[in-house]
Amino acid sequence: MTRPLPKVKFMSEAQFHEQVDDLFLQVEEILDEAESDIDYVNTSGLLTISCENASQIILSRQPPLSQVWLACLAGGLHFEQKQDSWRLTTDNSQTLGQCLAQALQDQAQERFDCSALDVLPA
Repeated sequence: MTRPLPKVKFMSEAQFHEQVDDLFLQVEEILDEAESDIDYVNTSGLLTISCENASQIILSRQPPLSQVWLACLAGGLHFEQKQDSWRLTTDNSQTLGQCLAQALQDQAQERFDCSALDVLPA
């Protein structure tokens, strides 16, 4: 029995950059709304989040692959748009919002609601 292929959005490179720009802005808004000592810098396609304990979480765009990569102390994770959200490329089991929230909890010892990242704009 064959499994149906996951729904994949095909987009131009310009559309990809627009989607990731929006994603990074959403992350910045989540961090700004929290009362925490987390800093971030958004430059050259990277969103670097610096935690109070000097650890970092880095989100980077990978245009040739249409992916967003998340680097944190737990390791590196790759995400692409599937099923109307950014999902792990390995098995689709988790969203970028879930993984970022876990990384922030692990590294900053703070809870963040990143569920807004799990819904792509129409």
